[in-house]
Amino acid sequence: MKEEKTNKKINKWIVFTSMPIQMGITIYLFYWVGSWLDEKYAIAGEWGMKGLTLLGVIVSLYQFIKQANQINKNE
Repeated sequence: MKEEKTNKKINKWIVFTSMPIQMGITIYLFYWVGSWLDEKYAIAGEWGMKGLTLLGVIVSLYQFIKQANQINKNE
């Protein structure tokens, strides 16, 4: 019984430490697509990169909150 609780705590910490990596990858991918669109369509002011990076931040925060709520619900 005690061993199961320890494993759950370890698994919970692994998930929480991997979340920033997942957020960083998501934001970077949106940034990369935005930069590519700016180059391809010659968008002035780099609005494609700025807009998609902001969208990437919003999406990654949504994913983070959703996963955190799911982990706390399963506890």
